[in-house]
Amino acid sequence: MRLSVNWLRDYVDPDVPEEELAHRLSFSGSKVEEIHHPGRGITDVVVAEVLAIHEHPNADNLTLVDVERGDGGTQRIVCGARNFAVGDRVPLAVVGAELPEMKITERKIRGEISAGMLCSARELGVSKDHSGILVLPADATVGDDVVRVLGLDDTILELEITPNRPDLMSVVGLAREVAALFDLELRLPDAELDASEGVDGGVQVEIQDRDGCPRYLARYIEGVKLGPSPAHIARRLLAAGMRSISNIVDATNYVLLELGHPLHAFDAARVADHHVVVRRARTGERFVTLDGIEREMHPDDLMIADPTKALAIAGVMGGQDSEVADDTSAVILESAYFDHASVAYTSRRHLLRTEASARFERKMDPEAVPHAAARCAGLIAELAGGTVAEAEVDEHPKPLERPKITLRPARTDKILGVSIPADEQIRYLAALQLRPTREDERVVVVPPGYRRDLEREIDLVEEVARLAGLERVPATLPPGRKGGLEVEQVAERTIRRTLVGLGLQEAWTHSFMGPQDPDMLGLPEGHPARDMVLIANPTTEDKTGVRTTLLPNMLRSTARNFAHGASAVALFEIARVFESSGEPLPREGLVLAVVLAGDRRPKTWDEEQRPWDFFGARGVVDALLASLRVPPADFTPATGMPFHPTRAARMSLAGTDLGAIGELHPDVCARFEAPSGTTVAEIALGPVLASVPPRPRAGEVPRYPPIYIDIAVVVPEDVPAGHVLSFVRSTGSPEVTSVRLFDLYRGEQIAAGNKSLAYALELRDPDKTLTDEEAGAVRDRIVAELASRFGATLRA
Repeated sequence: MRLSVNWLRDYVDPDVPEEELAHRLSFSGSKVEEIHHPGRGITDVVVAEVLAIHEHPNADNLTLVDVERGDGGTQRIVCGARNFAVGDRVPLAVVGAELPEMKITERKIRGEISAGMLCSARELGVSKDHSGILVLPADATVGDDVVRVLGLDDTILELEITPNRPDLMSVVGLAREVAALFDLELRLPDAELDASEGVDGGVQVEIQDRDGCPRYLARYIEGVKLGPSPAHIARRLLAAGMRSISNIVDATNYVLLELGHPLHAFDAARVADHHVVVRRARTGERFVTLDGIEREMHPDDLMIADPTKALAIAGVMGGQDSEVADDTSAVILESAYFDHASVAYTSRRHLLRTEASARFERKMDPEAVPHAAARCAGLIAELAGGTVAEAEVDEHPKPLERPKITLRPARTDKILGVSIPADEQIRYLAALQLRPTREDERVVVVPPGYRRDLEREIDLVEEVARLAGLERVPATLPPGRKGGLEVEQVAERTIRRTLVGLGLQEAWTHSFMGPQDPDMLGLPEGHPARDMVLIANPTTEDKTGVRTTLLPNMLRSTARNFAHGASAVALFEIARVFESSGEPLPREGLVLAVVLAGDRRPKTWDEEQRPWDFFGARGVVDALLASLRVPPADFTPATGMPFHPTRAARMSLAGTDLGAIGELHPDVCARFEAPSGTTVAEIALGPVLASVPPRPRAGEVPRYPPIYIDIAVVVPEDVPAGHVLSFVRSTGSPEVTSVRLFDLYRGEQIAAGNKSLAYALELRDPDKTLTDEEAGAVRDRIVAELASRFGATLRA
């Protein structure tokens, strides 16, 4: 919200510097982000009249413009814009003029001398519009200083308005706030209307959706003539970041900024039978908005229509077929209250955010509808010369009730921790025009319609605190435990540090995926990753659902890196995936995805090149679990897409499935344009984080030495070595403190269908040195259990 301090002073007189005003507003909850002085840095820019426009002889996109600057002489300017005509007033920066970002000099452009420059709004620093030259009001005097003509000798406060305070999105709303903060008199704009009983437009209003439109008021104004707005109106619109369009449109925008209530003017001749209908959009209905874009409407979109066609998107934007034009002689003025959720959904659905939608979606004041209509109708009559019909059509089928709120002054003191007398609290509430009444030890307030944010007693306590001054509220620490990170939060940070330490880089990919992604991974029908939760309003056709797996977007990132010349990629991402739950909201799971491709170690003079493969990826997973002090995962051979048929495994932890790891199938690599041999892992972090032990405590350094023994056992070929290792560790406990596989043998000495696994064991007793006999007993116990569990035999 841009606030002109000059405009503000029409309604309240804060006798303080702008910096103090900004400080008080910020400290009361209306943060002033920046203070602009638009006229500073602009010199020698004057009003000029366009006398003639010629084509540039040496450039198709340039023109030669002859202008008069007010001293009787003319100048020729080379210009690239074509949005003005002969007779228009435009800002001319003469040679030697200074603008916020440049100094003007005489220049030769494609062989023609340009003795100055015609300025756009952006070049003058008044808005971001650079689409053409800023055309000044027709009554601007040639030769006058543009700073004065445009009101740039003003101070503009740029405020951040919180979503719960739409009343502050207006000059009057901010004036009301300033009056309360400084205990000043508030002057409200006059809404007296000179209406005529002799004018009757026969306007009818029909509300078919009362939930979407609780109130709709229409006023008829005839005899209007479209034309430019006077300078003082254009100046104030420009200060607020709007450009002047025409007197009728400017009147609606002026009242929008002044009172904060959006309005819209329809050309009455283009509204069939002067019959306004508020309805939902029809299936397949298409509508061209004022910006010239044809949009396909959604059945939930609220529309303003007549019996034959749509006229506007309610609360968002009008349509081309009903806008005021040069031949407009009568208008139907709309002032309405639309449901905030309906406007918000429609605005986001069509990616169409306007000044009107920004206000309606924050809950406007339904009681402001007639006041805003009267104010705007009077302004249109003043600027466009029309006559306002006395009768107004006000359909208000669903009046909103305002709740009573009770404030206990003693409760205010207890919450704030500072004593504020009850009379002082009442004075603050009265300054905000809340009309408090005292009932014994309580204060009763009925909030006005523009304060929809006031719902409970605590809201009134906050209002008292704001006006009393937050600096009066003491700073205290709440009682409780010392803060800190949860075990899961520490674990997540450990995961990131560990993977970065292993040479991987963290990626952030899109949360959406498309129906083509499971096909590109080659997943079979019925695979869980195919059960996507679809998005109601996707922004692109290839991102229609929330992701069920991180792999597709990670693989695209990998392909992009290699397309830009990378020889190796090692990425990881920790993010959530979503599964259909049959409930309104999907199930979410935290997942770690790792993608490894290209060189794990490049070729050097003393080492051969080594690519990433399954074993390198497994080493990453093992190191990760070890950093969390979680037991090693069990790996079981696996088949099926998207993996290579012989180079993939399922991972589990204490019997709980974690996910899969392996080299991707060559067809999958080709579809994603990833290098052949790309290896991936996708791990469900829920079970991993649940297995993380509490923070470790330092133990006593062992006083007795360990004993090392080796065990070689022959087991069937289909018994995983990891299962045997886990079994040796659990069976040998507590003496066995470490187990490591160091040899795998298949050969003539081993029967077909079997393999030999050799493990190195570390044995230790904290209270003594183990003897050879005790170590042998442990070995025998392990071998016996292995024979019982896997049919293993001891190999000599």
